[in-house]
Amino acid sequence: MTILAARERRLEIRLPVEVRGHDVAGGLVTEEAKSLNISGGGMCFECGRAVAPGSRIVLRIALPPALRKHFGGQADYHVKAVVCRSVRLPTREFHIGVRFLEEVNA
Repeated sequence: MTILAARERRLEIRLPVEVRGHDVAGGLVTEEAKSLNISGGGMCFECGRAVAPGSRIVLRIALPPALRKHFGGQADYHVKAVVCRSVRLPTREFHIGVRFLEEVNA
Protein backbone atom coordinates (compact mmCIF):
# COMPACT_ATOMS: atom_id res chain seq x y z
CA MET A 1 0.00 0.00 0.00
CA THR A 2 1.31 3.43 -0.85
CA ILE A 3 1.43 5.83 2.07
CA LEU A 4 0.27 9.22 0.83
CA ALA A 5 0.53 12.60 2.49
CA ALA A 6 -2.72 13.87 0.95
CA ARG A 7 -5.97 13.28 2.81
CA GLU A 8 -7.82 10.29 1.42
CA ARG A 9 -11.35 9.01 1.71
CA ARG A 10 -11.89 7.13 4.96
CA LEU A 11 -13.42 3.69 5.06
CA GLU A 12 -15.47 3.05 8.19
CA ILE A 13 -14.49 -0.45 9.22
CA ARG A 14 -13.88 -2.31 12.50
CA LEU A 15 -10.57 -4.18 12.30
CA PRO A 16 -8.47 -5.67 15.09
CA VAL A 17 -5.41 -3.48 15.74
CA GLU A 18 -2.46 -4.26 18.00
CA VAL A 19 -0.99 -1.02 19.39
CA ARG A 20 2.61 -0.83 20.67
CA GLY A 21 4.14 2.32 22.10
CA HIS A 22 4.01 4.43 25.27
CA ASP A 23 1.10 6.07 27.05
CA VAL A 24 1.04 9.66 28.36
CA ALA A 25 2.71 8.55 31.62
CA GLY A 26 5.56 6.86 29.73
CA GLY A 27 4.30 3.35 30.43
CA LEU A 28 4.60 0.66 27.79
CA VAL A 29 1.39 0.07 25.83
CA THR A 30 0.71 -3.25 24.12
CA GLU A 31 -3.02 -3.32 23.61
CA GLU A 32 -5.61 -4.86 21.33
CA ALA A 33 -7.79 -2.10 19.91
CA LYS A 34 -10.48 -1.74 17.20
CA SER A 35 -10.32 0.55 14.21
CA LEU A 36 -13.12 3.03 13.61
CA ASN A 37 -11.98 4.14 10.16
CA ILE A 38 -8.96 3.82 7.89
CA SER A 39 -7.55 5.48 4.79
CA GLY A 40 -4.33 5.18 2.83
CA GLY A 41 -2.75 7.85 5.03
CA GLY A 42 -3.92 6.95 8.52
CA MET A 43 -6.63 5.65 10.79
CA CYS A 44 -8.68 6.25 13.90
CA PHE A 45 -9.03 3.53 16.53
CA GLU A 46 -10.55 3.03 19.95
CA CYS A 47 -8.06 2.36 22.73
CA GLY A 48 -8.22 1.94 26.50
CA ARG A 49 -5.06 3.98 27.17
CA ALA A 50 -4.24 7.63 26.53
CA VAL A 51 -1.47 8.15 23.98
CA ALA A 52 -0.20 11.71 23.61
CA PRO A 53 -0.28 13.55 20.27
CA GLY A 54 3.19 13.46 18.71
CA SER A 55 3.91 9.98 20.09
CA ARG A 56 5.33 7.39 17.72
CA ILE A 57 3.63 4.00 17.82
CA VAL A 58 3.67 0.74 15.87
CA LEU A 59 0.42 -0.83 14.67
CA ARG A 60 -0.38 -4.32 13.44
CA ILE A 61 -3.69 -4.20 11.59
CA ALA A 62 -5.42 -7.52 10.86
CA LEU A 63 -6.74 -7.43 7.30
CA PRO A 64 -9.82 -9.31 6.13
CA PRO A 65 -9.43 -11.29 2.90
CA ALA A 66 -11.30 -8.66 0.85
CA LEU A 67 -8.69 -5.98 1.70
CA ARG A 68 -5.54 -8.08 1.34
CA LYS A 69 -5.24 -7.42 -2.40
CA HIS A 70 -4.50 -3.76 -1.56
CA PHE A 71 -1.66 -4.86 0.75
CA GLY A 72 0.21 -7.34 -1.44
CA GLY A 73 -1.81 -10.29 -0.11
CA GLN A 74 -0.65 -9.74 3.48
CA ALA A 75 -2.89 -10.91 6.33
CA ASP A 76 -1.50 -8.12 8.58
CA TYR A 77 -0.30 -4.60 7.86
CA HIS A 78 2.55 -3.46 10.13
CA VAL A 79 3.14 0.29 10.15
CA LYS A 80 4.85 3.01 12.18
CA ALA A 81 2.53 5.93 12.91
CA VAL A 82 2.42 9.27 14.70
CA VAL A 83 -0.49 10.16 16.97
CA CYS A 84 -2.28 13.28 15.69
CA ARG A 85 -5.29 13.27 17.99
CA SER A 86 -6.36 11.67 21.28
CA VAL A 87 -9.90 12.25 22.59
CA ARG A 88 -11.20 10.80 25.86
CA LEU A 89 -14.76 9.49 25.69
CA PRO A 90 -17.30 9.31 28.55
CA THR A 91 -16.78 5.51 28.49
CA ARG A 92 -13.13 6.10 29.57
CA GLU A 93 -11.95 4.85 26.18
CA PHE A 94 -9.95 7.05 23.81
CA HIS A 95 -10.31 7.74 20.10
CA ILE A 96 -6.78 7.89 18.74
CA GLY A 97 -6.15 9.39 15.29
CA VAL A 98 -2.85 8.53 13.63
CA ARG A 99 -0.99 9.28 10.41
CA PHE A 100 0.97 6.42 8.87
CA LEU A 101 4.72 7.06 8.57
CA GLU A 102 6.31 3.95 7.12
CA GLU A 103 5.61 0.27 6.69
CA VAL A 104 7.42 -2.12 9.03
CA ASN A 105 8.75 -5.40 7.71
CA ALA A 106 7.19 -8.14 9.83
